[in-house]
Amino acid sequence: MSLQPLPLVLASSSSIRRKILSSAGLNFTSLSPPVDETAIKASNLHFTPINLVEVLAEAKVLSVKVCKQTLVIGADQVLEVDGEALDKVKNMEQAKQRLWSLRGREHFLTGACVLVQNKNTLWKHSYQSRLRMRKFSEESLDSILEKTGKKALSSVGCYLLEGQSIQLFEEIDADFSAMLGLPILPVLAALRKFGGLRS
Repeated sequence: MSLQPLPLVLASSSSIRRKILSSAGLNFTSLSPPVDETAIKASNLHFTPINLVEVLAEAKVLSVKVCKQTLVIGADQVLEVDGEALDKVKNMEQAKQRLWSLRGREHFLTGACVLVQNKNTLWKHSYQSRLRMRKFSEESLDSILEKTGKKALSSVGCYLLEGQSIQLFEEIDADFSAMLGLPILPVLAALRKFGGLRS
């Protein structure tokens, strides 16, 4: 008789991360982590983007209250350009400026995910996805932003890879789930190793 997987909590309010786990057939509860990301970023200005996402991901999983046997997974991701992590923009005009600044250029989605049980970190995974935008026209950009709407403001890159924004790109890395914010294959391997998924 096989053992039941340990209960799993996703420390994230991200609908995309929830969808990635659900699509993989996982049973989990989603909790919004009470973490002040702005304060963490302000106190870690000297960090590299990869260090910053590791700190943010771990802060998220450690902030949620769960029972001791529960596995908690958290993740964070920043957009990195020329070694600098960018923050989200505040309005659609800034979104257009952000996307235009990335036109024809290479940038990275730098992320980390962490698995914790009873406040002990069991596993960490960091990654960097490379993306290159094509030299799109202003008319094309305006059209895509109009169709994307305010959802563009939910992404630091002001694009939704799972939507029409994909038309702005010339080249992207192969791990689509990682670019969306949760690299599913490494996560599944970690869950199998630590009892969150049958092997």
